[in-house]
Amino acid sequence: MIKNIFSSFWFWGILLAAFITIILWDDSIEEGAKGTYVKHKMTLNNVNFSQIENGFEHARMYATVCEMDDSQTNMEARDVKVLFFKEDVATFTGRLIAASATKSPFEAKFYGDVRMWDTDNERMRTEEMRYLFNRKELSTQRPITVWKDNAVLTGLGMTYNTERKEITINQQVVIRLWDEKKEEPKPQKDIDPVSGLPVAEPIENILKNIKASDTSEVSEIKASETQSINKNITASESQTNPTQETNK
Repeated sequence: MIKNIFSSFWFWGILLAAFITIILWDDSIEEGAKGTYVKHKMTLNNVNFSQIENGFEHARMYATVCEMDDSQTNMEARDVKVLFFKEDVATFTGRLIAASATKSPFEAKFYGDVRMWDTDNERMRTEEMRYLFNRKELSTQRPITVWKDNAVLTGLGMTYNTERKEITINQQVVIRLWDEKKEEPKPQKDIDPVSGLPVAEPIENILKNIKASDTSEVSEIKASETQSINKNITASESQTNPTQETNK
């Protein structure tokens, strides 16, 4: 009898209908689940995280606001700044700036005006960027611009391996090159090449000119005084000479 009940289609249909009715009718179950999730979620301000592998710090992230769970495996951050380092190159430093970011155990995603540059004279700019921790690979499906030395690459979609320095642009690739040997127009001596405004003389030259003008004025005054004294002396001598001649 019991085996017939459990094998009956109507028994399992009624049980499933009752289970669905309880879930749809009792909203407190969903609210309780949300409350439990919120209790295990943290919001931190002005945080600093490091990505360490085998004792070496590969990346360091700064964020003004960060939300994450207790295990710190899933994160959501805003106003993100990231520093990248290389284990075999001590002088290498890479920087990345983004409006927001999310992190999982396998990858990190950056959103907004994503800009990246490093000490190897490489720069990138796009709207969205992914970084896979295991592959050490940056990728995006959005339009991207890449600067390298005297070349500029633009296209749609990109994959870049940070270890091998290999970049692949998927579609609409445009490459622009500039000749470094081409002479640039020389700026005028009295014009600032950056602002285009007249350049003031150094303060040392100004002080020297002031001192020189002061000394010239003093010398002119002394010369005029000596000339006036000489004129007075000659005039007095001319007045005394006629009297002496009359006495003779």
